[in-house]
Amino acid sequence: MASGQKNEWLKEFTEFSNVRTDEIQVPASAFKNLKKQLFPNPYVVFGKVTAIHAVVGFLSLAVCNQFGLNPFQTEQSLTDWFMRIAGHNFCMLLCGLFFMATTYLLANLFLNLEELEAIKRYEWLQTGIIGLASLAAFYFLGAELIGTFVILWIVGAFIGALLSIEGSYRFRRSLA
Repeated sequence: MASGQKNEWLKEFTEFSNVRTDEIQVPASAFKNLKKQLFPNPYVVFGKVTAIHAVVGFLSLAVCNQFGLNPFQTEQSLTDWFMRIAGHNFCMLLCGLFFMATTYLLANLFLNLEELEAIKRYEWLQTGIIGLASLAAFYFLGAELIGTFVILWIVGAFIGALLSIEGSYRFRRSLA
């Protein structure tokens, strides 16, 4: 290290350590922006998750031939694979799990850590609202909502959502 550079750093450090903190004026907008970043509005975060869910939900339905969407023109779909594993009940459980888990796993890519914390604070509420809205969308797309299957789908949706929220949050915390 050059002597001149060391003297310059020492001079800057001395100036920094001699600053009187009571003379520093921090603008109120700095605290407001900091608060906004640390504690994002849960409605805004919910809106982002809903937008991600709309895209992911459409893509999920694209790999499930049940609703007539088959952009890849395949004979097999995710439903066929789920049905082969353990039948229709298990298919409904896995469908709900896959449908909601993919949303929150992809949300992990687009949201920051503070927004993921906001999701964790309201995970039951958000999962419930998005799950019921998804069921309503299925109904309007022509799905028959039958008691046991709906319950299995909701149970799978909650399991998938809560596990992916927790996993995503822990993964992001480990990177921070």
